[in-house]
Amino acid sequence: MEKTFYFPDVGEGIAEGEVVQWLVKIGDLVKEDQAVVEVETDKAVVSLPSPFSGKITDIQAASGEIIPVGAALFTVETEVASAETGKTSPSTETLLSQKRSSKKDGGSVVGVLKESDEEFVLPPGLNAPIKQDTPKTRAIPSVRVLAKKLGVDLSLLQGSGPAGRIMRDDVEQAATAQADKTREKQESATKEDHTSLGTIERIPFRGVRRSAARRVMQSSKTVAPVTFVDDADITKLERVRLAKKDMTEEKGFKLTYLPFIIKSVVAGLKTYPFLNASLDEAKKEVILKKYYNIGIAVDTPEGLMVFVLKNADQKSILDLAEEISQLTEKAYTRTITLSELKGGTFTLTNYGVIGGIYGTPIINYPEVGILGLGKIEDKAVVRNGEIVIRKMLPLSLTFDHRVIYGAESARFMNTVIEHLEDPDLLLVTGK
Repeated sequence: MEKTFYFPDVGEGIAEGEVVQWLVKIGDLVKEDQAVVEVETDKAVVSLPSPFSGKITDIQAASGEIIPVGAALFTVETEVASAETGKTSPSTETLLSQKRSSKKDGGSVVGVLKESDEEFVLPPGLNAPIKQDTPKTRAIPSVRVLAKKLGVDLSLLQGSGPAGRIMRDDVEQAATAQADKTREKQESATKEDHTSLGTIERIPFRGVRRSAARRVMQSSKTVAPVTFVDDADITKLERVRLAKKDMTEEKGFKLTYLPFIIKSVVAGLKTYPFLNASLDEAKKEVILKKYYNIGIAVDTPEGLMVFVLKNADQKSILDLAEEISQLTEKAYTRTITLSELKGGTFTLTNYGVIGGIYGTPIINYPEVGILGLGKIEDKAVVRNGEIVIRKMLPLSLTFDHRVIYGAESARFMNTVIEHLEDPDLLLVTGK
């Protein structure tokens, strides 16, 4: 019996994805839960496994093709005779029944992707589990690390070592070949036109940039944004950070200002809960969220990504510093998962590391607030009637005026600044 796998709806407004590469070809035998295809969707590249055991009889989407939710991806003949036993594989219905009875609802159950308290149910017929599994391969850990760094899929390689083991040379050669193919694809996709004004270049608008564009357009069409700016004197905070800097570097990560800012923001959100909310227009309700998942916007070679630090209020400053380091690396290497990009309640964007003082950041809809961090500088300010040099952090808060009033946003900012300027408050609230 032939069964077709459809591109599933994984929630969060995702409407389409781009096929990155196929891990199988027509005629291959696959097992249930074996990764079959990689698809880039909403800033993350995910491996989609087959919910069926059997033989691949058809592939309905080519690498590089953009597919909508519900589109057919591949077809599997589920009753294939085994070369070893001569028996046929169990039916899909049996497999799915076994899976439901043997697994609890942890996010990889057939037809459901669950995160926190929100559940996203796939449309009828789209009964594909969403997992990040990859096929087992013969390679030592250092070779696996190299393959991840170079973006090479080990499951596609034929090892040259003993018993088919994949060696470093195999990975490096595959990376070179992959780079050549990518360059050829880009060259074929990029077009140059000659106009009366001169030469122009046309580049496909895909991937992360297209996803980010879709989200900011949704925000700009929905919210009523207002931006409020102020400065925080972080001179005392700088001394605290430097005192802990060496300890964190010994553990392999840096202690930046960001964890302290996150803790200050959480203190503000707890005091003014309407900034940690979303607006349900259909039900005419403001949803106040009792959890604090802070999104961090990062500039990667592929474009803007926002990863999410879950339950930031329950983590120490050092815990946050380590997690930020790990997620930033995953964002840069494109190994970050969809769950790590979802579920935010408030976002921070740090454009100050590049340059710039104030800005008007766009709200990460459906959130109602975002805080922009400007360039930290030593400035001459007046304290107690005297001009002194202080380390100042510019802050720009954009909020949705449908939910939050100006006075409330100003009080929120005052609370954030109060905690940034008094490290003792941060140490009390920062575990």
